[in-house]
Amino acid sequence: MTNKDKKDIGIYVHIPFCVRKCFYCDFNSQVPPSEDTVFFYTAALLDEIKASAGLLEDRKLSSIYIGGGTPSSIPSSCIGRIIDRISSHIDIDEDTEVTIEANPGTLTELKIKDYVAAGINRVSLGLQSAVEDELKALGRIHTFEDFKKNFDRLYWGGIENISVDVMTSIPYQTQESLIKTLDEVIKLRPQHISAYSLIIEENTPFYDKLRYGLLPLPTEDESYYIYKLAQTYLTQNGYRRYEISNYSLEPGNEGNKEEKDYRCRHNLRYWDRGDYIGFGVSAASLIGDHRFTNTKDLNEYASDPGRIKQEDLVLRPEDAMAEFMFLGLRKTDGIRCADFRESFDTDINEVYGKVMRHHVDRKLAAFSGEDEERRFFLTDTGLDLSNVVMSEYLLY
Repeated sequence: MTNKDKKDIGIYVHIPFCVRKCFYCDFNSQVPPSEDTVFFYTAALLDEIKASAGLLEDRKLSSIYIGGGTPSSIPSSCIGRIIDRISSHIDIDEDTEVTIEANPGTLTELKIKDYVAAGINRVSLGLQSAVEDELKALGRIHTFEDFKKNFDRLYWGGIENISVDVMTSIPYQTQESLIKTLDEVIKLRPQHISAYSLIIEENTPFYDKLRYGLLPLPTEDESYYIYKLAQTYLTQNGYRRYEISNYSLEPGNEGNKEEKDYRCRHNLRYWDRGDYIGFGVSAASLIGDHRFTNTKDLNEYASDPGRIKQEDLVLRPEDAMAEFMFLGLRKTDGIRCADFRESFDTDINEVYGKVMRHHVDRKLAAFSGEDEERRFFLTDTGLDLSNVVMSEYLLY
């Protein structure tokens, strides 16, 4: 079987370790880990990848995404071993997107050199803010100078695809401070920018502060204007919004003269319901309509990585259809109606015609194109109200 005939798959690897948890974070991570714990966990990861090799047979690897936690907080030798183990079961070619998440406070020139040697070609760098008081309020371990220094190290070290994370509606943030952050980021011309709004989760220091009125957040109206400002400012400066919170550098702009597509291929796989397998504690997988998730318990995971599934189910057709809608509608170009028919052997109008027309009538959604290229997408207003709009497909 040639690569052309093989079905694509993506791989996610979870590294559940941080130097220190940020005050807003509820991800499954351990801080700070001992050296023994890191190497023990790496060995368990290698075992799980080997035990799952059958799922990678006759597949073409589209992407690897190493997330966390803070993957850059562990020795780069561990990252290299993980990628080597993956490559022993499936080819990693020049076209495979290989991403690692990194905190500017944990990168070094040696780590970057090792990442490039291991085959990493994309780095997602967590800045969040260029304003020092805001970084401190978030509990970040880095300064803006750390970020700039390591952005340059990545660029000169051979990473030509860099994504920068920015956070909105955070403590002390104003429209003026957001513009300062965006200006500083745009000067560097990263190929991709993610601009996420802060969400207060339970079991975090921010949640406790908010309960007692001790969290200096922007008001609801201020948060909306800040969110819209980020959208407008990035678009005006050459970044195309292709998903609710994600922007890629438009072809022809400085930093993209070769007119490459810098949308995150791995995340698009999630939103398109493509096949992916997750390795590591709490990692999720989707193969066809088979969805399974690993245990969240680190000790349980490491004790027997061949048998660590916590949730394992085959989606009912109506659940898979709902996922197709609410994940696909996160993208600004929405969903291709013909893809729904190809996936479920059913016309989309027979299932969702009434609710789709309802959203079009309310100017929350629209159609474009004809016949096989007909698409259904959310308008700007619909994207602003996406949680409400998408929930209607879950309940329909």
